[in-house]
Amino acid sequence: MLKLFDRFVKYLRKNTEDKINKYLDKHMINPISESLKIALFYGVISILWILTSDEILLRISGSIERYKILQTYKGLMFIFITTLVIFYLVFIRMKVLGKVLNKIGTSYDELSTAHEELIALEEELREQFIKLQENKDALYKSEQRYGLAVEGADCGIWDWDLIENQVYFSPKWKSYLGYEDHEIKNTYTEWENLLHPEERDEVTLKITNYTLSKEGSYENTYRMRCKNGKYKWIFSKGKAIRNEEGKVIRIAGSHTDITEKKLLEDKISSMAYIDKLTGLPNRLLFEEKVNELIEVKKLTDEGFALIYMDIDNFKHINDMLGHEFGDLLLKSIANILKDFIKYPNFVARSGGDEFTIIFDNIKDRKSVILEVEKLLKELRRSWNINSQEFYVSYSVGISVYPEHGINLSSLFKSADIAMYYVKKGMKDNYCFYSLEIENKNLNLIKKVNYLRQAIKKEEFYLLYQPIIDLKSGEIIGGEALIRWNHPVIGNIPPMEFIPLAEESGLINDIDKWVLETVLTHKKEWKEKLNSNIKISINMSGKKVTGDKVINEIRDLLNERNINPKEIQFEVTETSIMGDLEHSTYILKKIKELGIGIALDDFGTGYSSLTYLKKLPMDIVKLDREFIKNVINKESDLVIVEHIINLIHDLNLEIVAEGIEIEEQRLILKERKCNYGQGYLFSKPIAKEEFEKLIASKDNN
Repeated sequence: MLKLFDRFVKYLRKNTEDKINKYLDKHMINPISESLKIALFYGVISILWILTSDEILLRISGSIERYKILQTYKGLMFIFITTLVIFYLVFIRMKVLGKVLNKIGTSYDELSTAHEELIALEEELREQFIKLQENKDALYKSEQRYGLAVEGADCGIWDWDLIENQVYFSPKWKSYLGYEDHEIKNTYTEWENLLHPEERDEVTLKITNYTLSKEGSYENTYRMRCKNGKYKWIFSKGKAIRNEEGKVIRIAGSHTDITEKKLLEDKISSMAYIDKLTGLPNRLLFEEKVNELIEVKKLTDEGFALIYMDIDNFKHINDMLGHEFGDLLLKSIANILKDFIKYPNFVARSGGDEFTIIFDNIKDRKSVILEVEKLLKELRRSWNINSQEFYVSYSVGISVYPEHGINLSSLFKSADIAMYYVKKGMKDNYCFYSLEIENKNLNLIKKVNYLRQAIKKEEFYLLYQPIIDLKSGEIIGGEALIRWNHPVIGNIPPMEFIPLAEESGLINDIDKWVLETVLTHKKEWKEKLNSNIKISINMSGKKVTGDKVINEIRDLLNERNINPKEIQFEVTETSIMGDLEHSTYILKKIKELGIGIALDDFGTGYSSLTYLKKLPMDIVKLDREFIKNVINKESDLVIVEHIINLIHDLNLEIVAEGIEIEEQRLILKERKCNYGQGYLFSKPIAKEEFEKLIASKDNN
């Protein structure tokens, strides 16, 4: 029985394992339900057993004794079967309960492990959360700092994806140009279309070259079109991201609006490189351009011409009409030059009344001459400024690279030498540099140096030309004429050294020497001959406008005890036109000293009645050009007659210069010309000979 029970148990263990597992998977354990199931099962079995077992026993027992014995076995059998059934049911339930408990235990262990893992994970997550929060805060601060930096730096951001050919422009970037965010597409073509047409090729080439480079950052400056059609200057800066092969796949960077900075730079550059009056480049910029051009020509073996142009007699224009008028003339000439001189040629105002020009890519001298003559044709026009109409001439010097110089200084020097030669000679012309011209200019420079030493070395001397009363034929005075006898060069005529003296600033010293010498001679003649003859002295424009001239003259007269009425100063119209008002003031002060004033070379300058009425003149000297043809030309005679009558109407006296023949003297005498001077009476003579004439006059 026990063996049978043991087998039964093994069987149960073997065959119920899977059922239990399936049962557990499908059912939840309910204590009431499970207890009720066992009790009901036991009750049903017991009832069925009682109802059926007695009937069966009655049928098979046959006797009471046998019935009792079977009844006993029946009871034992019932107990055995119910025991097995209850065991089975309890076993199943306990098995299930064991499984449940095991699962609960396992689950609890798993839950404990999971709980511990969750706690560890929670700690790790907490640490990661803290780190993420810290990173988030740092990122926020970084973004905030970057945003403030970008905002403060007034920058816009751009990002170019070369693979997708997409370009991102930040709203800030677009707002620089006046666009809304949606008005500019994120494409490379859109950006390219906003570039200034003059710079588009250069800008795109530069960024293309950067994409082909291996390292470094990208920087560029260019203009971009705003929504209103104007352009802003942008400073673009970026950095590339490269793939493993080193190929650029992306560039990101910033755009900074530098318009104000650029305008300021342009203004500063303009101040440094642009002539304020004319708007032309100045000498500094011109020199830079020439140096750049020289470097290019070294590689190409080509030439160019440097033109040095000077306005003739510009000082007289300034002096006569005022500096404001002169400035207007310079502006007008500059406008002509701007229109005529086109790239690759270049023009600048070097200073004063001088302009410098580059004619590039010349083939030969003929091409240079052609350009210069076309230029002068444009400039030789009738100018009408402030209702004043006049003509202007130009002296032009030309040097050619590399024939006349291989650097800036030598080219400038050569062109300047050529221009100086034209200016000192024919004027209103042009000339190429040559060694011969340079030597002639060097001789002029030498003469200036000789001139500086002439007074100290007593190389100057005076000649006197008598002035005759045409009515009586008597000598009434003389004109002192300076001469220069250099020990090496010999006699140098006044027409050569007087302009040099005026340009070099030596004319004041020469004027003073002449005045001192004449007064010394006057003192001698007074002491020897008791002569009070009047001597005329030529007075330069520098002397007329000098502030110290009055005191200087007064002191010299007092030192030598000379009567001022015995001295007369001759001035030319040209010499006093520089500052007419001041010159008139000085002449009046001189006249107040008792000195006579004569207007020399009348008819060669401005010959204005207005000036004659304003100036404190005593005598007018008629230029020899009017005298030489009075015999042969009726028109000249008529002019002379009118001038004489005009001078007399102004209560002035007149001296005719250059009388060489008797017929001229007679004609002038008949027209009541007061005095005459010329070779008919006497050439300029030495002091000693003139002294004899004075003595002879006094004796007669």
